[in-house]
Amino acid sequence: MSEPIEEPAASVPDPPRQAPRPWWSRAVLGVGVLGISMLALYHLTITFLTNSPTNTVSTRFATPIAKWVYPWFDQNWRLFAPNPMSQNFTIEARVSTDCYSSVTPWYNLSQMDYDAILHNPFPGHLEQNELRRAWTDAYLTTHDNSDVGTSGRAEMTRQYLVNIAMQRIQPRSAKDGVPPDKIMNIEFRVTTTDIAPAENPNQVQQPAVHIIPWRQISPTAVSYGCPNGSVAP
Repeated sequence: MSEPIEEPAASVPDPPRQAPRPWWSRAVLGVGVLGISMLALYHLTITFLTNSPTNTVSTRFATPIAKWVYPWFDQNWRLFAPNPMSQNFTIEARVSTDCYSSVTPWYNLSQMDYDAILHNPFPGHLEQNELRRAWTDAYLTTHDNSDVGTSGRAEMTRQYLVNIAMQRIQPRSAKDGVPPDKIMNIEFRVTTTDIAPAENPNQVQQPAVHIIPWRQISPTAVSYGCPNGSVAP
């Protein structure tokens, strides 16, 4: 009986070699990672200086810190001392066409947020804080009781409040006779009510109403005046 002949094992071809990544690709990746890291570090540093107690660094660089933080990254509490709310705010707004030929009824912007939060187990940050903080932490801190700006950020915070209101009003204004592309002016009405003290939670608080008079929706809005003598309602 003859011995079985062993066949030589089939040779396995070497895997194809990957071409080395070009130097410029590695350079772009490195610059990108470095840039993102520096931006993140800068943002964290600015955020810390904003929320920490006033110090020499935050005072010296107050202007660039304010330009970076406000209004998008603003905080309404300090790092070591939370600032709970002591008042309830109801913010309403109405809009009009040029020369007030058509005016919408008042829209309760706060109620829209309350409706979105009600029975929602995971309410969004925007519904809970965006509108309220645009009023309390932005507008009120840059305007006096006569709605005159007291800060270089006054116009920016006013426009920020207008933009938030327009997001809620534009989908609704057409049915009230003012199409979104015809909106030229906006007016706000803010009702503030103090929260009753803990020792007397049923104490009735007298609300205070503040009207922000009619203004154009943006500094770039074009108004041709009112040749027919129309005045704000």
